[in-house]
Amino acid sequence: MIDILLSLFFFIAAIAGFATSLIVVFSRRNYSKSFFLGLFLLSLAIVSVYNFYLSANVFKDFPDFFSITKSFIFLSAPCSFLYVRNILAPGKKFRKYDWLHFLPFAIYFILNLLVYAGSYTNFSIVDAIALKVKNPFSILMLTIWLLYVFFQTILILNYDLKKFKGNQFHRIKVLNWIRVYNLMILFLFSALFVHYFLVRKVNVLDLSSYFLFSSVLFFTVGWLYFRPHIFHDEEESFDFVSDTTVVIKTKEVKGNLPLVNELTSDKKEEYLLKLEHVFSSKKLFLKRDFVIRDLSDETGISVHHLSNLINSEFNLHFQDYVNLKRIEYFRDKINDPEWKDLSLEGMAWGSGFKSRTTCFRAFIKHTGKSPSEYFKTIRIGSDKTNAYYFK
Repeated sequence: MIDILLSLFFFIAAIAGFATSLIVVFSRRNYSKSFFLGLFLLSLAIVSVYNFYLSANVFKDFPDFFSITKSFIFLSAPCSFLYVRNILAPGKKFRKYDWLHFLPFAIYFILNLLVYAGSYTNFSIVDAIALKVKNPFSILMLTIWLLYVFFQTILILNYDLKKFKGNQFHRIKVLNWIRVYNLMILFLFSALFVHYFLVRKVNVLDLSSYFLFSSVLFFTVGWLYFRPHIFHDEEESFDFVSDTTVVIKTKEVKGNLPLVNELTSDKKEEYLLKLEHVFSSKKLFLKRDFVIRDLSDETGISVHHLSNLINSEFNLHFQDYVNLKRIEYFRDKINDPEWKDLSLEGMAWGSGFKSRTTCFRAFIKHTGKSPSEYFKTIRIGSDKTNAYYFK
């Protein structure tokens, strides 16, 4: 019964790992910088195929060709390290000597291929190689893997979030994911090292070690499945360190007279709170013919005071301020199921803009992007924040 459950566990792990890794590796749109994460998942998925081969051999003979898949164990630690390095120390995805990380895998894979091909011959050298590669684990190899995890941990501990300006919300989420991910990798290779250091029975089949690999695969795939927004960003590429803050651009208007300080600080605070409450609760900006007189009637604040308040506090004219609120509403509603079938023009109309031209001009002025460009940006990876910063 246990053998059947183990086989089922390894089989499901392989399917889940293959599906996720292929999406991560080949999806340039959202995951371009997570190439090594995809390779890491792919290596564990192929190792799960080997695990299934070992556990299922109890019930039925499988081709010996499956034994070649165990060489992919040598991909997991280097790919994990390169993934974390590329996220926390961005630059070139591939560096000059990165190919050296894959030498152990290449050598072990070739040796396993020779053993499989040599099984049909009578060469004694093939039998000697077969004894050496029968078990992929050794204290030396596990020590090298732990060194990878050690340097990976150093990268995380040395990561300085403060050196990046702007909205840190998305970066904090990513850093938290990397920390949890690193703890799982650290647990995996530490457990393997301690186990083989204490037991050292390299000739005895021990599925517990392979169970660890598939468990880490399940954890990583599960996190990706339930929290995919961690890996999405506002850029079309997978860029964890790009600023996701929407920057509001305003042009200085020449000839503006200095505003007279007509309101006390308490009165100004009261008006600002009332203004925000009216906009957030009643969504007055959704009226396409909304003017400042309507806002004055709703809040009880004079037109003169409203105009001065918006100009002095936000450095925006009334119509620009209303359009900004419409853009915020556009941002909040873009992933709403009710809007999934709307065209861009329908979304602009639903946000309160009078026409396509008005919408286009407002987006260019406040976000630096056209509505279609901004649509792609926030539909791909909204971090669900409403933080807007004024220049």
